[in-house]
Amino acid sequence: MLTLFIIICAVILFFAIFEDYIEDKYKWLAFILIAICLIMYAGLRPIGFDRDSQNYAAAFLHPESLMSDYSYEPLFLLICTYFSTFSSEATVLLMFFAILGVSLKAYSIKRLTPLFFLPLLIYFSNFFILHETTQIRAGVASGLFLLAIKPLADGARIRAALIILVASLFHYSALSLFPLLILNNNDISRNRKIIYSCLIPLCFVLYSLDLDLLTTVPIPFVTDKVESYKMASEFGNVNKESILNPFPLMKMAVFLYFLYFSNTIKEYVPSINLIIKILGCSLLVYFAFSSVKIISTRLSELYGIVEIVAYPCIVFTIRPKAVGVLLVILMAFIELYFNLIQWEIL
Repeated sequence: MLTLFIIICAVILFFAIFEDYIEDKYKWLAFILIAICLIMYAGLRPIGFDRDSQNYAAAFLHPESLMSDYSYEPLFLLICTYFSTFSSEATVLLMFFAILGVSLKAYSIKRLTPLFFLPLLIYFSNFFILHETTQIRAGVASGLFLLAIKPLADGARIRAALIILVASLFHYSALSLFPLLILNNNDISRNRKIIYSCLIPLCFVLYSLDLDLLTTVPIPFVTDKVESYKMASEFGNVNKESILNPFPLMKMAVFLYFLYFSNTIKEYVPSINLIIKILGCSLLVYFAFSSVKIISTRLSELYGIVEIVAYPCIVFTIRPKAVGVLLVILMAFIELYFNLIQWEIL
């Protein structure tokens, strides 16, 4: 599986480097074929290859035993029940979620950006590993959220809200996306850019204060879930220093950089102002809830799905363009290094 992973990565990298020299019809063909390969890779992976597939296999075989357990969404258990009626192999469940997760992200990429393969590379190096090959329910939820970006940017809040509502059926964490409906795609004025840039020092203040904002207001089920995550963090010896890793630092740098170049990028990616605001929210929830690293990371990743479209926008701000391409590739490989080698997610 690792050899196949490297081959797919090499293919995406090749097309990302030479994208400008390829005709559009061949770009589309390669893009679709790569998406199919990603679906097959995630859907046909062996049970036990990743951290979560054994749990999903158990849920697939005995969904009735989990009906009273709020750890899984009712829709997920219904899907398990449906597929288990005609198959005893959990691979069918993994394939179903792989088709949804990869297809939603691939479709959304082409709705939001003119680029083909740099967004695919950023996706493959981080979110494909985190979601499609591990957290499959969150993978569908994040794909739906990415799908909601364009209607939200166009001011169609009801349509975006309905998409987010469907996302919450696949993963409870998507309920946290509803506050983002107040955001818009309006241009960011100079004064607002200064205000938004103050978010970075605020993040460091929140990090240093180590506030427990999640259990301040007791909410049934949510409080219990938070406490279980806190116990898991303590059991796993999750130290606070691990909060400040290259991922949020890279996001901070991109956030500030895009605040400056938002007008330039808007010519190519019309939704960029909304995407910048969501990147800022991703940073805020990460540091505001850093007392429980599992929750802060999950929420930040869900909000941060826009990185797939955002990070490659660097190429629109740098000349020669090849320098921007190399910078995006470097970011992708930093993510790959930490996901595969440092953190051993797969």
